[in-house]
Amino acid sequence: MTPAVPNPSPPAHPDYLPAAVIRDPAPAARRAALAELAARLTARDRWLLHALREHQVLTGPQIARIAFDGPRIANRRLAILANELRVIERFRPLRAIGSAPEHYVLGAHGAQVLAAEAGVTIKQLGYHRSRSLGVAYSPRLAHTVGVNEVYSHLAAASRIGPDADGELVSWWSELTCFHLYGDLARPDAFGRWKAPAPRGKLRTAEFFLEYDTGSENLERVVGKLDGYARLAAVTGIDTPVLFWLQSPNRERALHRMLALDPPTVPVATATPAATEDTTPAGPVWELAARTARRLHLIELAAYASAAGHATADRDADAARTGRLFNPPNPLPPDATGKEHSRG
Repeated sequence: MTPAVPNPSPPAHPDYLPAAVIRDPAPAARRAALAELAARLTARDRWLLHALREHQVLTGPQIARIAFDGPRIANRRLAILANELRVIERFRPLRAIGSAPEHYVLGAHGAQVLAAEAGVTIKQLGYHRSRSLGVAYSPRLAHTVGVNEVYSHLAAASRIGPDADGELVSWWSELTCFHLYGDLARPDAFGRWKAPAPRGKLRTAEFFLEYDTGSENLERVVGKLDGYARLAAVTGIDTPVLFWLQSPNRERALHRMLALDPPTVPVATATPAATEDTTPAGPVWELAARTARRLHLIELAAYASAAGHATADRDADAARTGRLFNPPNPLPPDATGKEHSRG
């Protein structure tokens, strides 16, 4: 008698899911809720759900900057998404002085929408409401919001029509960067900025962002560059590392340290004080030991490799990270900011 042949093991693919799970219908109540949401969620709303999943938390002003023409329109739509449709949730952290803006995270109904898009369950999506809202108590909340503040200002600089400084074509979160580079370097974000260079030629600048809150000593901050040097050696790609620092004094101290031991990868710094009259895309970046003036973001392309990390094949991006979704586009599909008539 021929022995039974065991069923082959499922392929070792990070996104593998048994077909039965994908075909398993949701309960009737969930299907009805999803049907209602399908009729009321705009393309921009769905983009926001993906953005919140990718970036963990965005404040009301950040969302208004990225996706709307102003805070009034943004707040009206966000109230509908949070209170009526419940696809997002919000909280307001306590501050010793003044009041914090509303902070938004992905809600349970929003997670159901994303799970339905991917053909998986909420559990397989990796969503947990307690974890989503837990960011409100995280000691890294200020850091995460700070990284997203830089992102929101670059996105806003892309949205001001003919006067735009350029276009933010990619923005990968800390989580995506961890999946891609975590064994070598731990960027807080990766960005790709496209704009005309000073002589008019269209160029693209890729960069890693290190957002410094001032909680670490500068020796530890400088030590992070060893990982970027290893990453450059492995990939053959030199990518500028941008340090966003909280004060000019700390910036000057960092440059003094870098002058004593020049880094092997391009390094530039900026502070909020440097962006008072411009954006992070403007002439705010001081290159370590290279130039006496501050550079526009696009000028950093001259210090990077011709070949970059980003790829036009967004499906390949998702496969490389082993995640269900690609990093979302940094701007919504309808970035005009005009409110849709259907609420």
